[in-house]
Amino acid sequence: MIEKLGFTANDRLLIINADDFGITKGTNEAIINLFEDNAITSASIMIPCSDSKEAMEISKQKGIKNIGIHLTLTSGELSPYTPAFNKRTLNSLIAADGKFHADVALLERNADEDEVRMEMEAQIQSAIVNGIDPTHLDSHAGSVMGLFTGRDFLEMAFDLCEKYCLPFNLPNRIVEQPFFNIDQRRLFQKRIASAKDRKIALIDDIVSLPYCLNPGIAYSKMKNQLAELLRNIRPGITQLTLHPSKITDQLKAITSCYTEREMEYRLLKDIDMKQLMNSERINLISWKELRDLQRSM
Repeated sequence: MIEKLGFTANDRLLIINADDFGITKGTNEAIINLFEDNAITSASIMIPCSDSKEAMEISKQKGIKNIGIHLTLTSGELSPYTPAFNKRTLNSLIAADGKFHADVALLERNADEDEVRMEMEAQIQSAIVNGIDPTHLDSHAGSVMGLFTGRDFLEMAFDLCEKYCLPFNLPNRIVEQPFFNIDQRRLFQKRIASAKDRKIALIDDIVSLPYCLNPGIAYSKMKNQLAELLRNIRPGITQLTLHPSKITDQLKAITSCYTEREMEYRLLKDIDMKQLMNSERINLISWKELRDLQRSM
């Protein structure tokens, strides 16, 4: 695939993806600013979030086209989300207040597959109706991945990838992660083979900074961690996943990790990081390029 993009098998290609587009107005502002500075190459929007419509409106106004769907089936610990599907109540996906459950394991055990499919497609359709041509699908909080009970919804997501001709964010090297058990690795091997049979484009790897593990971390230490990640990117297509945002009262109300999000925003604008990527000969690409390649094959 990377040779069809004009690179060699030994080249290192990097997608810099901003997750959680639409979660707050400060997040929207940060991500739009990063797009305008060419500091990110893609973003993933959370359609059920309250500020997703603003995110889509501004993106359309500014001609930003590198936006995928962050498929969301669970609420945040402090931030409840409402399903996008509104033709009937999705009883297996919601709590008594009409919002998604926060517990991913509860979702995996109890979700009705038809309701999962309807909600995921409603999120895609919402983006399209609002002028977004999605570039890819991925999963918020791993809610389609079967990480907690082994019951995943990846094949349903792949059905939608086929229908809308979209790549999916399931890296080939996920099976190498030491924190997954044998059953999880076997599941991912099976799903990766299925995606390839369906001609759904996949990337090779994902890297990210430790998130929400050390709220008091110094900017310099986080910068060193990001530099180390970038230096160790392997040949192939890798996604660097970050959650950039400006700090606002709205952000503080939904996550205790607001300081880390703001530092990730600053890191993406840091000239030292840009120079490091240049010196490391890291080639920046976007999910849009993978989607367009998939659609041409």
